[in-house]
Amino acid sequence: MTMDSYTPDYIDSLLPDQIFVFGSNILGYHAGGAAKFATRKFGAVWGQPEGLQGQSYAIPTDHGDGVRNDIEVKAAVERFIAFAKEHEKLFFLVTRIGCGTAGYKDDEIAKFFKEALDLKNVSLPRTFVNALKGESVFFDLDRFVDAQQVAYEMALHEIENGKKRGHWIWYVFPQIKGLGHSSNSEFYGISCKEEAQAYWAHPVLSERLREITQALLDSDNPRAEDIFGYPDVKKVKSCMTLFDLVSPNDIFDRVLHKYYDGLRCEKTLKRLTGRDVKVKNAIRVSQLTITKDYKMILSDLQREIVMEPIVKAVYLLFLNHPEGIVFKRLPEYRKELAEIYEKIKPHGLTERAKKSIEDVTNPLLNSINEKCARIRAAFMKELDKEIAKNYIITGERGEVKKISLPREFVVWETEI
Repeated sequence: MTMDSYTPDYIDSLLPDQIFVFGSNILGYHAGGAAKFATRKFGAVWGQPEGLQGQSYAIPTDHGDGVRNDIEVKAAVERFIAFAKEHEKLFFLVTRIGCGTAGYKDDEIAKFFKEALDLKNVSLPRTFVNALKGESVFFDLDRFVDAQQVAYEMALHEIENGKKRGHWIWYVFPQIKGLGHSSNSEFYGISCKEEAQAYWAHPVLSERLREITQALLDSDNPRAEDIFGYPDVKKVKSCMTLFDLVSPNDIFDRVLHKYYDGLRCEKTLKRLTGRDVKVKNAIRVSQLTITKDYKMILSDLQREIVMEPIVKAVYLLFLNHPEGIVFKRLPEYRKELAEIYEKIKPHGLTERAKKSIEDVTNPLLNSINEKCARIRAAFMKELDKEIAKNYIITGERGEVKKISLPREFVVWETEI
């Protein structure tokens, strides 16, 4: 890339003097989107909400629970601009900060960067520049056209045959940006309703989306889960919800009724409308992120669930077994529990830890019930009772005990 170009839509490497500028939250929990990518690739530091971190610079835009604070965001951007002026030998690549979880539109956040337009060592997204210059917003739809050039016919054939097998979901059934955490979901994410409208107005992309959606509607397979599997079945629901907003009472509405009982993707609706949308039978839950150092973060709420090591080890054991565990069979899981505990506390098992593990896996003792009570208390401290039920270990006496949280809401940044 050249130093005077717009910030690319996707950045996977940097020159030594380049800095990746991303939007963070006020707690510095870099659990999703560009923030997560900055942590993995460019040295962003967990728990540091602002400033230079390795080859990245964080600007806090998300103040939690859907609350926007324009005064604080503007001040943080001004501090960044002052920093860029003081470090002329560095080149800052500003991403579309604030346009994901924080809920800003490009023109709303771009106005804070007006002074950066004249800085030779700062590049801005094309959408920011266009907004600042009063020009129409440019959407790079060629990224979809280029990707579909190779995979679209294969994707259509798979849907016509009732089973998705390839890896094309992001650019054939695109969803709103910010729902996923992979590089593909970031690169192919639709930034706003206006970009979705531009996609729907595109002569090639619109025709293909209608064609493959019709093929899905015509499928003899009555279950979207059987066609797409997890988590892609949820991505298609998000896509249908997005384009149903663009083209109401159209083919997308029919797909939602056939495969999803008429329910829309609640997260997509919230991102596009800027408010909570109540969906029948839906309970709002947050993504649960298990970080590399085994912290448990409710990412959407920016809250950490704190437990002592043995309690956390029990929780991660059950989280790792969505099928559940019968308490009387706990001795069979003693070795696995010990391995989890050693990853949380990597300095070896003390005699006290060994005794705790032995006690908690002994169904004749009350230790496991006591640990489940502590788990419940940890979540009840941070969540409403009805929502907390999704996270705690539940089950009837003598039957399988499990955590009911759908595993697509769980992000493992480490391995258990």
